[in-house]
Amino acid sequence: MADEREAALDMREKAVQAKESAQEGREQETQAILQAADIRDEQADERDAVADARDRAASLHSFLRDDDYSPVHKARLSAGMDRSDSKGDRTWAADDRSKLTQDGTEQPEADPVETGG
Repeated sequence: MADEREAALDMREKAVQAKESAQEGREQETQAILQAADIRDEQADERDAVADARDRAASLHSFLRDDDYSPVHKARLSAGMDRSDSKGDRTWAADDRSKLTQDGTEQPEADPVETGG
């Protein structure tokens, strides 16, 4: 009878350890997702700042005297592309954060930024 109780106690202890291990894994995964989202937001902020500076410089140059509109157009196009990339980064970061609140045991898909794709 004592052996049965001890065996049951050992099984419960192993189950608790397994649950704690799984929780620790989820916490690490959550931290990784949050860090990746923060990095994306920082990159988006930096890209927005560069785009704004480039756009201001192009506008100033155009306002002061620009006989050839081609460089200004290219600068504005590049600034617009940077803003578009920033928007994508912000969307990915928001998606990553939203995955943390979803129920279920699905693994998050690999992010092309993290995997180099």
